[in-house]
Amino acid sequence: MHVEPVDERDSSWEDHRPRFRVYLFSGGGPSFATSTYDVTGAEVLEVVSWAEDQAGDEGLYAVALVGKNPRGEKGLTWLVGMDANDTPGHNLRQEMIRTAMHARRGQRSIAR
Repeated sequence: MHVEPVDERDSSWEDHRPRFRVYLFSGGGPSFATSTYDVTGAEVLEVVSWAEDQAGDEGLYAVALVGKNPRGEKGLTWLVGMDANDTPGHNLRQEMIRTAMHARRGQRSIAR
């Protein structure tokens, strides 16, 4: 993790109506069955808590922020986890994310 101080005035816009995409993965892999949901009207902590509830003790979950690039194409910014069906290959960061997803299985990140 890398942390650096910034000037909070360096952004030119804000969005108070984010759209989150939640991926719920079931099965043992290497290929997981996937259910996908878009969630609005919530903050990220609420979305993660909901995803944890839905995944239960056996499933995996990932949460992304849905956005658009300047050409209007939809894309994702991963906030928690990643697509469990993606193959990390030789990408150490993705392998670390995948390992953390499995370690969170059945655990609560957000206290109720």
